[in-house]
Amino acid sequence: MTTSATLPQVTPEMQRKTLIGAVAGNLVEFLDFALYGLLASVISRIFFPQDAPLTALLSVLLLYASSFLVRPIGGIVLGLAGDRWGRRSVLMITITGMSVVTGLTALLPTYAQAGTSATVLLVICRLIQGFFAGGEYATATDYIVENSDQKRRAFRASFSPIGAYIGTVIAIGLYTLLSSLITAAQMEEWGWRVLFAIGLPLGLVGLLIRRKLDESPEFRAVERARVEQRLNPPTVTQVIRSQWKNILVFMSILMSHTLPNYLILGFFATYLTTFVGLAKTDAAMAVLVSQFVLIFSTLLHGYLSDVVGRKRWLLLGCVLVIPAMFFAFTYAEHGTLGSAIIAAVVPVMVFPMVTSGMTISLVDMFPAEMRASAGAMAYNTGTALFGGTAPLIGAALIGWSGSAFTLVYYVAAVAIVSFISIALFFRYPQRASHNAYQLASSAAQGNPVAARLRR
Repeated sequence: MTTSATLPQVTPEMQRKTLIGAVAGNLVEFLDFALYGLLASVISRIFFPQDAPLTALLSVLLLYASSFLVRPIGGIVLGLAGDRWGRRSVLMITITGMSVVTGLTALLPTYAQAGTSATVLLVICRLIQGFFAGGEYATATDYIVENSDQKRRAFRASFSPIGAYIGTVIAIGLYTLLSSLITAAQMEEWGWRVLFAIGLPLGLVGLLIRRKLDESPEFRAVERARVEQRLNPPTVTQVIRSQWKNILVFMSILMSHTLPNYLILGFFATYLTTFVGLAKTDAAMAVLVSQFVLIFSTLLHGYLSDVVGRKRWLLLGCVLVIPAMFFAFTYAEHGTLGSAIIAAVVPVMVFPMVTSGMTISLVDMFPAEMRASAGAMAYNTGTALFGGTAPLIGAALIGWSGSAFTLVYYVAAVAIVSFISIALFFRYPQRASHNAYQLASSAAQGNPVAARLRR
């Protein structure tokens, strides 16, 4: 029987290539979503009628959320493909699809040019983007860890969100630079097109990088086990039946990462400009500084998660994220650039405590033979429910109550649920070796899930 000890040796060169290739795709994904969040007020004016400006803004944020609601579908389809044909194949598909859609967005007609047809085309682009994005993050994380040695696993997995944060930094930097060079009218006329068009060449560079990658050793071992034991790739039903508990536990961890993350990433700039009255360039600068801090704090917490222990660090993160988000949305009301920067930086120093354990759990909570599909289902469903809806719910709650306190209460409720779930149900394996070779062995002993895979 094949065992984990027979996995091919992972060299430092393989690990470096893997990190660069994985980061490239997450960069393109979050470049697009960050640009959409930064340009929310602009998009609301050029793609929607302006008889009710607040309604138009909420419509843009609803569309932002809807693209996340498509992610679970993309996660299921592309996750199953990743378990059947390999992680590398899916990563090639996702980066191609995401970069092309981002580039096509730059060519869309405006509402003034095409009426509701322009709005429909924007909706279609956002939904397709969400579909491809559904297969990116979880598969890239799997690929990184499966191509790594067993040392500092959480630290290495942290490079997956790092790619996302670098994409956000690039988006904010380009937006800030262009905003300083052109007028608001020019931004609405053609500036937004320039920003979205940049996604296409960046995606092509990422595609060229990923073409040089090899399949992960662990997936190749899964393929060999399937041939030797005559196993079939898992179906959606088999994944859900065998992994539903782990999926729910993972989602309970994820929501205390994704809610504060998207409130800062996708909503905080809108909050600063719309509700606090800060200049757009100052709001973008505050979020830009926070993203630089976030890159380093994510790596730091990944390292500490390996040292201190996953569960302990996750629980502490769930506790500290509540006062951090309370501070962010209340201190920002001072309405200065300095207060906005401090308000944006504090939470990004805290919620990566959850990010570190959440990211490595994408790999270690699910067996290798169904890791891409189970992880993608869990990650994208949780992100859709608590991440994609964060800007919309944030704007609606503050608009309804007139206070950021209601939004903080929402964060606190989510963090409390996460804390209880992690304390009661999170069981972290010493090593995620419960994969296809063990499944094949259990099939011979009458395990019903394995037996179904065998047929």
